[in-house]
Amino acid sequence: MKKIFCSVVLCSALFGVNAAQSAVLTFDDLPGDESAVTNGYGGFNWNGATQIGSISNSFHPGSGYDLGTVSPNNTVFNYFGSTPTYIDWAGAGTFDFNGAYWTSAWDSVQTLTFEGWNDGSLLYSSNAFAINNQSPLWIALNWTGIDHLVINNSGSHWAMDNFTFNGNVNAVPVPAAVWLFASGLMGLMGFNRKRARSLAA
Repeated sequence: MKKIFCSVVLCSALFGVNAAQSAVLTFDDLPGDESAVTNGYGGFNWNGATQIGSISNSFHPGSGYDLGTVSPNNTVFNYFGSTPTYIDWAGAGTFDFNGAYWTSAWDSVQTLTFEGWNDGSLLYSSNAFAINNQSPLWIALNWTGIDHLVINNSGSHWAMDNFTFNGNVNAVPVPAAVWLFASGLMGLMGFNRKRARSLAA
């Protein structure tokens, strides 16, 4: 009976679990030449109302792009300054947004606010966070189960680094053939046990 139970558990584990994948996007594998981050990078779409580009810290020495670089050598930034920026989960399911480092690129101080959405419904909204152009600020939100992140800023450009998240992939439906196989396996094991008892008698 223990073997049968283990077989069923194994089938469930292989075909019907939710997968949570933790990741940190450092953006250091991007060109860093101010070009747009392509949709699909890291599992996200990066060009909602405004595009997001990658930039090397060597482009503007002494700016927030330079001083806000946490993992060398790139950060990402909002192309069009003061308009809201959207980051969308590209695949099925949702993601958990843990946090990121933020720096103001040019303004000495500006504020950021965030919204977390899922399937068109607002789940979270943040207080205002003040960022400067001298050092990065880790902003931890720890929002779960969102598919759309909105970033609002009071100034112009910001730099972001080490975007940290968990991706939650929806449970994969177990094909009928798998359950049929499991049922057959249990029946075969039961038959073998019964036959073994008959032979022993």
